[in-house]
Amino acid sequence: MADTIFSSGNDQWVCPNDRQLALRAKLQTGWSVHTYQTEKQRRSQCLSPGELEIILQVIQRAERLDILEQQRIGRLVERLETMQRNVMGNGLSQCLLCG
Repeated sequence: MADTIFSSGNDQWVCPNDRQLALRAKLQTGWSVHTYQTEKQRRSQCLSPGELEIILQVIQRAERLDILEQQRIGRLVERLETMQRNVMGNGLSQCLLCG
């Protein structure tokens, strides 16, 4: 592990020295060169109004489906409770539903 971090070979994952870190700080590139590129890409990327509208529509549709599913589950639970209240048999020698 220490060989990987402090190796003097041609490995691309070498820990930068203080001089390199100071230079990167002056150039505002972060600890690695990739840090600043990613930040630049993030700044340049933004959603268009059309994309935002599509995302909002998907979220609203998901919320509607969630409400419908909750209502369906509620009806099933209510049906089960009604069936339990109307039990006729004992479940061993007689049918629970019709007795």
